[in-house]
Amino acid sequence: MSHDVGRLALVGGVAAIVTLVAVPLARWLACRWGMVVQPSERRIHERPTPTLGGLAMFAGVAAAFGVIVVFPGFEPIRASPSNLIGVATAAALMFAVGLIDDIREVSAPAKLAGTVLAGSVLALAGVSILNVPLPFVGFTVLSPDLAALATVMWVVVMANAVNLIDGLDGLAAGIVAI
Repeated sequence: MSHDVGRLALVGGVAAIVTLVAVPLARWLACRWGMVVQPSERRIHERPTPTLGGLAMFAGVAAAFGVIVVFPGFEPIRASPSNLIGVATAAALMFAVGLIDDIREVSAPAKLAGTVLAGSVLALAGVSILNVPLPFVGFTVLSPDLAALATVMWVVVMANAVNLIDGLDGLAAGIVAI
């Protein structure tokens, strides 16, 4: 049990450190490439703000994946390559949608479609929410069709939560790193 906690701490620690180190680099690249959002009535910031925070978050996820793939002790996770491929593909899709939105504004329906696609990839790869805690009832096991729906809905809700806090420079990347 303590070995499991140590391995999980290693994965989380690597993801956090890489994200933390990558945020200033992503900020620098965004400024260098002119990928900044100007202040407006819809924005909370008062000066131009770099947009490539998703790059730092994706770098943290990729580094965590590298730990799982390379280090010993993660054999049970590596035993199901479809799960790893599904998570990697979903993360890449989310990054791509965010990057395209950073380069040129993407409509809300298009962003939602990309997020639903990423959640669907997870569900199709077998990475699904199967057990749901219900107040006063305990855990309930979802049927496969409800598990897929719950997974897609969870991805959509979490992606939109991060998107909503993305108004201040570094806030979304910092929260995701935590």
